[in-house]
Amino acid sequence: ELVMRRRLGFTLVELMLVIVLLGIMAISVTRYLEFGVGMYSQSTEVQHALQQGRFALERLSRELRQSAPSSIRITEDVANGVSCLEFVPVAQSGVYANLPLFPLRRDWMSVVSLDSAWSGQTGDRITVYPTDPSHIYQSSQLRTAILGTQNLDDGDSNVHTQQVRLAPQAGLAATFATESPQKRFYLLSQPVSYCRSGSQLYRYSNYGFQVAQPMPPAVTAELMAEGLSKFPTEPIFRYDSPVLTRNAVVHLFWRFSLTQQQPDLFFNHEVHLPNVP
Repeated sequence: ELVMRRRLGFTLVELMLVIVLLGIMAISVTRYLEFGVGMYSQSTEVQHALQQGRFALERLSRELRQSAPSSIRITEDVANGVSCLEFVPVAQSGVYANLPLFPLRRDWMSVVSLDSAWSGQTGDRITVYPTDPSHIYQSSQLRTAILGTQNLDDGDSNVHTQQVRLAPQAGLAATFATESPQKRFYLLSQPVSYCRSGSQLYRYSNYGFQVAQPMPPAVTAELMAEGLSKFPTEPIFRYDSPVLTRNAVVHLFWRFSLTQQQPDLFFNHEVHLPNVP
């Protein structure tokens, strides 16, 4: 019986072989798990970059398509890694009937497209035939006026026509340098800026009209995307002015650098802006 018990045990060599085999199996399983975790981590990172890039691109594209003609301003500070795209959304557009043209000055203009959806408030800007950013951001260019305190009934019994009050500027009544070929006006919202600062993209709003483009505006910003690469030879914003044969175009070229050992992710998009001043 004693001999049989001794034969049921393991020798030291057998134990060492078992330990070695278990170690080899553990290493193999660990490497397999590491590979799977790495693949999952890489795919998650790519998916995150795609989601935030698409979200920011879609939102910016939609806002740009609703911007006023000639309101695009782009400035780049390569040394500090800051690039800003600024534009002015349109709150409402319509047709005017009577406009104070220079040298005539007065405190009203007659419009024919007002209805119950009129959203103009005192202090808002209204622009006619802007063909340059300065026409929108600088009221001294006589293409933009500021709304006064109260609209007036023009007495023609038509609810869709009114006299829109215009506030004086620099002590003088309002006037416009030229008319629109289609007698079109634009009621403007507050300017909006998208700025790349380092590797992050921010959206700024409600900071008011400024003659010089802010780099960036001094207000609280929304983080739209992160992980952008800084390549001086690759501006993330580019603007092609409108010509007779095509509308204005904003080019968006965004490069995202991923932390894993994988190629950069690119977004190359064009936004065509209707040129109807």
